[in-house]
Amino acid sequence: MLKPRALDHVGLKVTDMGRSLRFYCDGLGLKLLRRKDKAPGIASAVLAVGTQEMNLFSNPDFAAKPTDDDPPGLDHFCLEVECASIDDLLAALARAGIAIAKQPVKRSEGVSVFVADPDGCRVELIVKD
Repeated sequence: MLKPRALDHVGLKVTDMGRSLRFYCDGLGLKLLRRKDKAPGIASAVLAVGTQEMNLFSNPDFAAKPTDDDPPGLDHFCLEVECASIDDLLAALARAGIAIAKQPVKRSEGVSVFVADPDGCRVELIVKD
């Protein structure tokens, strides 16, 4: 039987690499490890999330159809954030110009808040107790 030890990385399809890098790096503080531009609008990037990675793949053709209210695929992913409190996290998000999509929710291990990236992917941010 397989016994997974950890999540190694997450891969996201985005429509605009620059806009997504501003959100994830400038807004959420992830570190850009490398980027490869293949053609206009088509690129890939690897971001550091602690000891794990997040891969971004951009292509303008990834845009959802106007009729896709809830397309299949990734629902959300969660990043553990190092903050003294949820209020400090909310203040940091406000300073970065990142809107809160869902107000803070108490979890068994801390408090979470949801934001949305530029393509609408839900990102849960948790401050653990």
